[in-house]
Amino acid sequence: MNQVLGLWGQETKHFHQLSPDTVFEAVEGIGHRLTGRIQALNSLENRVYDIELAKPNDFGKGFSGTNLVVKFYRPGRWSHDQINEEHQFLNSLLEFEVPIVAPLEFAGKTLHQHQETQLYFALFPKVQGRLKDELIKDEIDQAGRLIGRIHNIGTMGIFKHRYSLNPQTFVSASKSELKKLAPVDHLSFHHYINLLEQLEQVLTPLFSGLEFQRLHGDFHRGNIVWTSAGPMAVDFDDCLTGPVEQDLWLLFPGLDEDSLKERERFLDAYKEMTRKSHLKMNLTEPLRTMRMVHFNSWIAKRWEDHSFQRMFPQFTSASYWDQQLIDLRIQLGMIQDRLGMGFGY
Repeated sequence: MNQVLGLWGQETKHFHQLSPDTVFEAVEGIGHRLTGRIQALNSLENRVYDIELAKPNDFGKGFSGTNLVVKFYRPGRWSHDQINEEHQFLNSLLEFEVPIVAPLEFAGKTLHQHQETQLYFALFPKVQGRLKDELIKDEIDQAGRLIGRIHNIGTMGIFKHRYSLNPQTFVSASKSELKKLAPVDHLSFHHYINLLEQLEQVLTPLFSGLEFQRLHGDFHRGNIVWTSAGPMAVDFDDCLTGPVEQDLWLLFPGLDEDSLKERERFLDAYKEMTRKSHLKMNLTEPLRTMRMVHFNSWIAKRWEDHSFQRMFPQFTSASYWDQQLIDLRIQLGMIQDRLGMGFGY
């Protein structure tokens, strides 16, 4: 395996060594005293903490209390402009009373920077709720209406700095990163890389002419918090420009009869809210395949982070890439079979 330690070494040094003292210093630097209570929350991509203010505060926007969530963004992933676009999108949704969790504004800003470490961070209200592995009928309807409302507001503006979801950004760019980092020198890995070139050629025509708009980008069950008032969408860290179908397949990704029935109910609620009568859900397999490829690139780029090595220890094994090659061949075959049968996309 090529040595990738140091690829983002200077950039991520302070991020990997982020301490409670730095968190306190950053938050108190924008004018809020803390009690000293801090709890790390689950997040591989960023560093996220539950913190407690020394006294209750009214944050506006309907939230008040003593606890906040502070999120330190991983350096090297998003620029200042890209993060601000995410925040602007969230604030637009909040203005239209869409139930989402948006960053809080302090001193006229939602994005702050700790001067010593140069890390960007933002503060969010702590929302009480729970995640659900399974959705019952009414909850499926609520989720459909929620993403429908998000998409309605998504059409009212554009991203100038966030990524677009297409074969170039998710397949070609991933291929380049994987080739550069070379997590393993194994025949299956090299066949996998070569197959990505074929995948890009097959997918590129499918994405030409599609309507693109602002999306959540990662609308799965782990990003819906169920509160006493209903569902709230969280974690817009992957928001981007793309076809709406990207936000419509992740909640019900299965191909079994029950999953497809649940997805149809979800889509009916979505169409009712958006008035979109025609959806290209046959894009599900191309979108699924692009996500699979992008996931591998994501791990490779983060490999210097020991938390990724602990979470994905099999990533540098030959058996992992044997399976990845099999999975990619299956996905590409499904897409090509559909095209060969004349169904198109």
